[in-house]
Amino acid sequence: MAKKPKEKTYFKAKELTCKCGCNTVEFDLGFLATLNAIREECGFSFPLSSAYRCPLHPIEARKQQQRLGAHTTGKAVDVLCSGAKALELIRVAQKHGIQRIGVQQKGGGRFIHIDACTEEEGFPPAIWSY
Repeated sequence: MAKKPKEKTYFKAKELTCKCGCNTVEFDLGFLATLNAIREECGFSFPLSSAYRCPLHPIEARKQQQRLGAHTTGKAVDVLCSGAKALELIRVAQKHGIQRIGVQQKGGGRFIHIDACTEEEGFPPAIWSY
């Protein structure tokens, strides 16, 4: 019997872990599989500026007056990229069913936010800019 090929993974646990100091990693495995497929199809590296954030992470703590963000679900990342790579990431992410995309393409720290949160979770499909 042939062995099933091992699914390629591009992301280490450290990249997906909350960076507030708690070292919590609650990254959604289904989203990780989608993220790996997007990375494979894009063919370029995906340095992450943010992945999972616990509710106590400073960025999320500021949001609690409204509601926690998509990063607390383990189904969101911010990929550092710009220009043609940003356009390709958006194209491929949409092809893989991503319906929530944030675009930060001015100044330093350019990135594309993608997440797989759903309307049922309180996150309607959207494209926005920062």
